[in-house]
Amino acid sequence: MKIEKEEVLLREGIVVEKATVRDADDNVFPRYRVNRPDVAAVLLFNTDTQKIVLTRQFRYAVAAKVPESILEIVAGRLDPGETPEQAALRETEEEAGYRIRPEQLSLLVSCFASPGYSSERLNIYYAAVTDADKLEAGGGGLKSEHEQIELVELTTGEFRHLLQEGGIQDAKTYVAGLYVAFYRRNFL
Repeated sequence: MKIEKEEVLLREGIVVEKATVRDADDNVFPRYRVNRPDVAAVLLFNTDTQKIVLTRQFRYAVAAKVPESILEIVAGRLDPGETPEQAALRETEEEAGYRIRPEQLSLLVSCFASPGYSSERLNIYYAAVTDADKLEAGGGGLKSEHEQIELVELTTGEFRHLLQEGGIQDAKTYVAGLYVAFYRRNFL
């Protein structure tokens, strides 16, 4: 495959690009990409309360299919020049109110969200926190980003039940939960 030409079709909050691609048989066809920043996400486990800390928020992109707010792990896109680890630390404080140190983060997996159309890479971490790491109530989100985030704490049993019964509809949360459940059982 050879990319012959690329152009930006839309640059308004998101970037949509179109490429002209030529294959080995000399066929030419279009391909489209939503060019998005990478994301840092964190599965938080409070060792004092023995609970998973999730967020619940409205997501317009899926509202026609899931009108209620959905449960997610803490997450946000990387700012320009920011590493995934720096974004994970920042987002944990902004969304959940916990200040964590880099050594508290453990990378679970880095993967593409939907490589058929999006450039977005998910960097999914685990962090054990304590009540002492809590700076503020958390939730709420950033006013400048129009976030309305509610914190939800679940026991590991409740979280596993939601994973098994389809109660988690967010891919990064599902991946983090399954990863911990099957590969890193010592985290919970």
